[in-house]
Amino acid sequence: MKKLGLFLLAVTFSLLTGCAAMFHGTTQQISIRSNVPDTDLYVNEAYVGKGSGVIALNKNGTYVITAKKEGCTTSQYPISKSFDGITLLGVFIDLGLVSILVVDGAATGAWKQFDQTSFVLDPVCSKK
Repeated sequence: MKKLGLFLLAVTFSLLTGCAAMFHGTTQQISIRSNVPDTDLYVNEAYVGKGSGVIALNKNGTYVITAKKEGCTTSQYPISKSFDGITLLGVFIDLGLVSILVVDGAATGAWKQFDQTSFVLDPVCSKK
């Protein structure tokens, strides 16, 4: 009876977790820096740091990095994402009906990954 309970628990867990979410997680860490001293860095208007910073972002969001410095023109850069191939392993769990479409897709966005995880963004400052 105990083995049956463990088996049912394992099956339930696998149906509630997609492969991309299991192997690569639902968040991804990115680092941002600027070559211009005292630049304030933001992701979607959330402050990341002055000069450099690291932030964990949910994969199901849309993000824009912004570099601001007084006296300079603000620079922005959208963070792009692409399909995470590990998601396709969900076909072996439940033909992908729950693990890919519901969990990795709609619920967590884990079926995508950021195309790059390190950014350098500088505000445009005029030379005097």
